[in-house]
Amino acid sequence: MTEGFTRRTPSRRGEGLALRGEILTAAAAMLTESGREGDLSLRAVAREVGISAPSVYLHFKDRAELVAAVNRQAYERLVAELREARDRAGAAGPRAALRAMAQHYCRFAVDNPGLYRLMFGIERMPLSRDELPGHPLWLLHGAWTEAVSACRATPQDPPGPGADATGAPDPGPSDPGPNGPDPKGTGPTGPHPTGDRPTGNRPSGHLGPADDARVVRLLWFSLHGVVAMAVAMPFAADRQGLEEMADDLLDLALTK
Repeated sequence: MTEGFTRRTPSRRGEGLALRGEILTAAAAMLTESGREGDLSLRAVAREVGISAPSVYLHFKDRAELVAAVNRQAYERLVAELREARDRAGAAGPRAALRAMAQHYCRFAVDNPGLYRLMFGIERMPLSRDELPGHPLWLLHGAWTEAVSACRATPQDPPGPGADATGAPDPGPSDPGPNGPDPKGTGPTGPHPTGDRPTGNRPSGHLGPADDARVVRLLWFSLHGVVAMAVAMPFAADRQGLEEMADDLLDLALTK
């Protein structure tokens, strides 16, 4: 028996989901520590959980599938928390809801730096073009798109917290379909949905999905840059300063 190995109590019938969760937790901890997908060993994950290596393959066919599941779980958690923040602030209007999401995004990254790096910063094996539509970043992109579209559909809202006391209808979760959005179209890193970037003066108000997608990219990418710097610094993040910067970025993005 391998040194340091502690065998896990065998799962009873119907407890397979619990074991799968333990495998995901162990893999997430290892990925967070190493920062490299290539360093993850299924044998080491099995040893950490206290099971034999073949038992891992009952739940994940290979390392790539395990890493994808760990990554998806992290994105699902962040998306759920952002939507909770949006819903709590929703009575004050769509702009306040979007502001709450932006501020929570910053708090999530600062409170969970290892998890945030796992989602955005570890060294991963490159995806093929065919795999891109299934990446969980689309879950986060969809949450931002819902909130931005609702906010820009009510251009009369003044900036600042609690801007619109009447609120706006919740557009509901977006459904990108079984294959996800088109990676060549409105995606986070794709070209502008309408081809060339719009030029000239833009009238105020809701200009449509193409402009919403541009605002989403501007806001999300800017927030990511801010929190990535905060997490990378060798001193504690200024939480109030981050939230104020999130407010500034939101105001700037919504003028586009």
